[in-house]
Amino acid sequence: MNTKIRYLYRDADNYKVFNECIVQGEISEEQVCKILDCCDMGEYFIPGQVGLPKRKFDEYDAESDHCWFELNRNGFEYTDQPADTSLTARQLAENFALCKGQWQDTEYTAPEMGGLT
Repeated sequence: MNTKIRYLYRDADNYKVFNECIVQGEISEEQVCKILDCCDMGEYFIPGQVGLPKRKFDEYDAESDHCWFELNRNGFEYTDQPADTSLTARQLAENFALCKGQWQDTEYTAPEMGGLT
C-alpha cells in the first residue's frame, strides 16, 4: 500500500493547478499531523524543498506567481497504485521536519531567469 498526496498551487489571482504524486508506503495519521505542523501556517509548503514534484502554469507571471503550495489533511489517501516518486512515507515526513520554520521562499525567481522554484 502506498500514499497518494494531493496538493494545490494557487496563484495570487486564485487560478489553480492541482498536483498529486504517490509515495512509497503508508503515511500514518501521526505523520500527517507532523507534516501539517511543519507547513507554514499549517498548510503552505514548497514541494521542491521536501522532494515532491510541482506543477504550475506554463507561463510565469511576476505579478501573481510565487513558490507556495497548499496541503491539508484531506490530501492524503492510501492507494494500491504504484509509487511515482522514489520518496518513502518516512523520508517525506523527515524532509518536512527539516524544513519546519526554515522554508526558503527567497529562492524564487522567474524560470526564464534560470531560478529555482
